[in-house]
This record gives sequence, structure tokens and C-alpha cells, in this order.
Amino acid sequence: MAQAEFERNKQQGGFDSTSYRAAEPESGARVLTPLQQKLAGLEKALPAALRSRVLAFALAAAVLAAGVVGIGGVKLQARANEAAGWYTVGAPGDNGYNLNEELTLRANTAANVITTALNTPGLGAEAGAVTAAQAALDGFTACQEALAGGGAGMSEMYRANEALGTAIDMLYGEMQALADDPLNMGAVGQQYGQFNSAGTILGSLHYNEAVTAYQNDTGGPWASVLKGLFGIEEVEVFG
Repeated sequence: MAQAEFERNKQQGGFDSTSYRAAEPESGARVLTPLQQKLAGLEKALPAALRSRVLAFALAAAVLAAGVVGIGGVKLQARANEAAGWYTVGAPGDNGYNLNEELTLRANTAANVITTALNTPGLGAEAGAVTAAQAALDGFTACQEALAGGGAGMSEMYRANEALGTAIDMLYGEMQALADDPLNMGAVGQQYGQFNSAGTILGSLHYNEAVTAYQNDTGGPWASVLKGLFGIEEVEVFG
């Protein structure tokens, strides 16, 4: 009777042994781990000549080894951190002078020259040289803020500095043309002198030489792969 009851349950849709069978996994694309996804992206970035199966396997093995035990990657990160710090602490051989401080001095002294021009008879806020200088300063400071926040790069900062130098030179020339003694401009002359002095220091720093040497030492396809794997940002020259 028990057997008959079991057979009746099967016919009526009741539970049987097959009800407890686990669902078969669906076939389809294999889910990649985060590291495998990054490797796939890095492989796509390789030149066509490096995309053979053998070289791709060698690449994956090298990168996986670096990711697991830190071979190369940790040293690259340390070098990158050192190079990135040259912007604020100064490159080797610059005796503490650095891009950040000299660019800030340029911004501050340019602002003082513009303020004096705003109060100079014959110039004022509507004068073309004043508005041009103010626009250049606004672009310069915006670029500084973006650079500090990881946005704009050194090339943008370099161009902004060049534009500010041209605008302040033109404005100061007009102020001299209106002055009683163009060779004795008082406080604004001192500010303009400091502005130019900072520009001279910027041009004599060893920052670009140090960054170029760093780029040469850490260049090549394998280093580029490790930089991508470890999320290491490139360090740019000021130019």
C-alpha cells in the first residue's frame, strides 16, 4: 500500500528523488576575476606584434607574478611616488626650489600687479590689458587647482604660465607708459621683479631633467603593463 501511495504521488506531481537535483550551471561566457579583467584590458593595449598566444601567456604570467608577490610593481610605485613629489619638494639638485612654490609666487605677484593697475589712472577694470591679464590669471589659477586635484597636467600648466607671463608683461608696459618715472615704479615694480624672478627660477629647475630620466628608466612595454596593473600615474615634464 505504501508503494501504491508513492506511485500515486508521482502521477499527481508530488515530490520524488528528482526534485532534489541541483540545477545544471548555464553554459556561456566565463566570469572573469577583477585581475583577469584588467589583464584582458592590458592585452588589448599591446601592439599587434605582442598579441600572439605565446606572448600573451608570457605577459599574463609575468603580470600575475608581479601582482601576487610585488615583483617590480612595488619598486615602480615607489619610484613614481618619488617623481610625483618633485613638484612640491623639488627635484634632486634644485636645493629646495620647486615648481609649486614658484608658480604660486607667480600667481600672487601677478595679482598684485593687476590690483595696482585697477587703481592706476588711465587703466582701470575696463582697460584691455587689465582684462587680458585677469583672464590669464584666472586660467592660471584654475590650472593650478586642477593640477593639485589630479586633473590638468604639466603641459596645460606650462601653457598657462606662458600666457600669464605675456599678459603681465604687456600690462606692466602700459603702466610704465603712464608713469612719471618708468624706471622707478615703486612697490608694483618690486612685485613685477619677483614675478619675473620666479619665472627665471622655473626655467632653471632640474625638474624636467629628473622626470625625463625617470621616464627613461621606467619605460618599455613591461613597465607600462605593471603601471597599468598597479594604477601608477605617469609623471610629466613641465613643458
